[in-house]
Amino acid sequence: MPHTRKRPYKISLISTHGTGKTTLCYEVAAELKKRGLKVKVFSEIAATAFEQGIPINESTTLPAQMYIMMQHITEELRGTLRHYQVVVCDRSVFDNLVYLERRCGENKMLRDFLRGYAETFPYDVIYKLPMVGELVDDGIRDAQSEEFRKDIYDRLNTLLDEFNINHRTLPEPTTELRKEWADHIVDETLAALDWHPSKTPKKTAAAA
Repeated sequence: MPHTRKRPYKISLISTHGTGKTTLCYEVAAELKKRGLKVKVFSEIAATAFEQGIPINESTTLPAQMYIMMQHITEELRGTLRHYQVVVCDRSVFDNLVYLERRCGENKMLRDFLRGYAETFPYDVIYKLPMVGELVDDGIRDAQSEEFRKDIYDRLNTLLDEFNINHRTLPEPTTELRKEWADHIVDETLAALDWHPSKTPKKTAAAA
C-alpha cells in the first residue's frame, strides 16, 4: 500500500550500553526493508565520535556530549528530509542527556531544548531494552565498569519518569539471539503503519 504519512515513523531503542541496541536496530531495519519499506537506520553516534578522538563515557565533556547530541538530531532530521518511511534510531536524544548529566551535572537549558525538540519531532515509539548480557571489551567502553552501566540505566529510568516519556520495556529475552525482540518491533511497526507487504507495488519494494 502507498505510504501517506507526512513524516517517518520514528523508532528509538534506548537503554544503557552493552544491551544489544545496535544489533537490534539493524535486525529490525533489515526485516522492515524485506517487507518493502524505505528505512533509515543509524547506529550510536558516540562510537563514531570516539573514533574521531572526541571524549565519551566517563571522560566526556559538555562540548563533546553536545556534539554527539546534535549529530544524533541531525541524523533524525535527515531521515525526515529524505522522506524515509521508517527511521530506526540507536538511542534517543534522552540517552545522550543522561550521559552528559552524569558527568557535567543537570542542565536546564538542554532539558528544555530536548523537551521542545521531542514535542516537535516526536518518537512514535521508544523501546527500552532491559539490562541484560555481560559487558564486552569493544574498544570503546570499559568492560569492567558494571557500576557505570547500571548507573546510566538507573538515571535513564529516572529521566523517563521525570519527563513523563511514553515508552515500552521489552521483556527479558528467552533466547540468546533475542530474535523475539526484532519480531515484536517489526510486527508492531507494520500494524501501526497498516502496512501489508503482499499489497505493496513492486516499484515501492524495489525502491526500498
